[in-house]
Amino acid sequence: MEYKYGVFSQNQIANVKYEIRKRVFYLILIADPETNKQYEGVDVEAAFDSLLHWLGGLNEVLLCPTELVTVIGLLEAALIKYKQGELTQVDFRNSVYRKLVLDAGATVLKIKEV
Repeated sequence: MEYKYGVFSQNQIANVKYEIRKRVFYLILIADPETNKQYEGVDVEAAFDSLLHWLGGLNEVLLCPTELVTVIGLLEAALIKYKQGELTQVDFRNSVYRKLVLDAGATVLKIKEV
């Protein structure tokens, strides 16, 4: 994959996509009322902020692939939902927040490795 300063190997991009997905799905674990007790002390908004800053830098380096822009948009929408404070144990599995985060993770797979 060509990028701002040269070329990344397909393996490098595959590894970065794996890491992105891991960090994206972590956002579900730290917000889910059933699992968030295992992550006491983790600031969900700070986790979003860190991930979004990293993705913003990656977006610039990779010359703004459409799929990455979509991932960032989905995560920003999920953060908005999180800030609205509507996540409860009863509805978390069907929450818009969870769907947005899962969609972001799925979209990462669409980033081309060429």
